[in-house]
Amino acid sequence: MLCPNCNKLNVIEFTSNWDIYSIQELNHHDDQTDLVDTKIVYLYPSIKEFADQSPKAQDIRYTYREASTCFQAELYTSSVVMCRKTMEMLCLYFDIKQPYTLDGKLSEMRNQGIIDNKLYEWANILKYFGNEAVHSSTKFSKEDTQDILDFTYALVEYCIDFDYKFSELLQRRDKAKLSQNKETNLLGEATINALTEALNAKEASVRYYAAIILAQRNLEFEQVIPVLLSLTDKTKFSSNAINCLKSIGLKAIPELINAIETPNINSNIRSAAAAILGDIGANNPDVMISLVKALKDKNDDVQYKAAIALEKLGFTAVSTFAKMHNI
Repeated sequence: MLCPNCNKLNVIEFTSNWDIYSIQELNHHDDQTDLVDTKIVYLYPSIKEFADQSPKAQDIRYTYREASTCFQAELYTSSVVMCRKTMEMLCLYFDIKQPYTLDGKLSEMRNQGIIDNKLYEWANILKYFGNEAVHSSTKFSKEDTQDILDFTYALVEYCIDFDYKFSELLQRRDKAKLSQNKETNLLGEATINALTEALNAKEASVRYYAAIILAQRNLEFEQVIPVLLSLTDKTKFSSNAINCLKSIGLKAIPELINAIETPNINSNIRSAAAAILGDIGANNPDVMISLVKALKDKNDDVQYKAAIALEKLGFTAVSTFAKMHNI
């Protein structure tokens, strides 16, 4: 086919699979679309297609396809706008509708473990470019737009396609993924009780192992979080304990805030708490208030970590700082 807009050649494979039942039922249905198994493949110009072709991912596929079409038509600003919309569709795919802003939705995706900190950083940059395309006169080059398209594709591929492909692989190999609930049940009540008791062990290594195992299975957070926080003062366990607290996300915030605001707690622990909140505390007003207060902490390292954390939280922290900086 020849595109009437760009006068370029397009090659599309359109396949319909009919069966006897479909043919017999055609006369009884006004809408024939449900009776035919139809497949459309864009052969040229090539458009990246996601592996997940389910109806649930349809809005993501169509929006990204429109971004690619705009790029091929040299409508680069429009392409960037549609990349931003693709991220909105990705949030809806995971049923994340609140907070209302895209920034808040991306933070919630990170808090739920859908994306990690690196992908969260990518998504925020893509969101920033999308905002530029909508709200300013900024022009985007072909090269920049291609990169934005590629990063958008990679973000969706990581969140949806990899899990989809892995599930398909396991189905082909006649194996089912072990659900977290089943894995938890395999521990048994006696084992869970033993791990919980080990959180109070004298040895840091015992406390660490018990806390990590329970945290991985979303168990006993009220007891696990304080233990992990205390281990941030242990050089050998600090890095892993911090990463585990980040993975716990929102549920760890109250204990982290309490640590920062309790003067008699070790300054290393309070510094670690401030740093973690910079990664998981987006759009949480209590986090921002606590970090602004920590800017005047008696310990220099706590002050520094609080400042870096507020910087990570971005523009949402500015208004809180402006209201409180004279405290």
